[in-house]
Amino acid sequence: MANILLVHGAIADGSSWAEVIPHLEAAGHNVLAVQQPLTSLPEDIAKVKVALATLPAPVVIVGHSFGGVVITNAAHNEPKVAALVYVAAFGPDEGETVIDLGKNYTPLPSNQVFVPDSAGRVTLSKPDFIKYFCPDVDLTKAHVMAVVQGSSDGARFAWKSGPPAWKEKPAWCIVSEHDQIIQPELELFCAERMKAKRIVKVHGASHAVMVSHPKVVAETILEAARASAPK
Repeated sequence: MANILLVHGAIADGSSWAEVIPHLEAAGHNVLAVQQPLTSLPEDIAKVKVALATLPAPVVIVGHSFGGVVITNAAHNEPKVAALVYVAAFGPDEGETVIDLGKNYTPLPSNQVFVPDSAGRVTLSKPDFIKYFCPDVDLTKAHVMAVVQGSSDGARFAWKSGPPAWKEKPAWCIVSEHDQIIQPELELFCAERMKAKRIVKVHGASHAVMVSHPKVVAETILEAARASAPK
């Protein structure tokens, strides 16, 4: 059985994976969801590296949204990592920023409604979070997600990524076809560039695909785990 490490994105927390975790554990895997500080990408990456150090091989590491940037860097040169799974996520190459990745795509309306606080950290208002981040999620769950969202540093959008783990390990990718936080076309570009073993397109899915379509996300992670099992 694999050890599965789940990495949430910005304006989120580890509870993002609450609907996926039972499916992974029912299949017999050990699962750990990281709680990132969201103070900077280097600090998020360091937190994930600490979690990686606690797990024996093989590890399947899964990143959602900005978590894709985190796993791309945290899993670099990590021999115990057997596979990566990108869930509606950025997958930068070395030297790229998230701004670089998005420059060839039409900006989304959500880009204009992130709210900086007095410390310069960004969130979405509760109505905008529900409207753009998780419109296909049950309203009660969506409201809870909006309440527990983690405020994130604004500097992460211009942070230059390091050598990518996806050039070293096989990757699986999920594209949310109705994502209003990251352009679906950008998610697909990243998946195709990394020559993903499988690209799963989820019709109608929002950015919160792991909440609205947990079985699809879990099945993709489980496929990566099966492929990573020692022969």
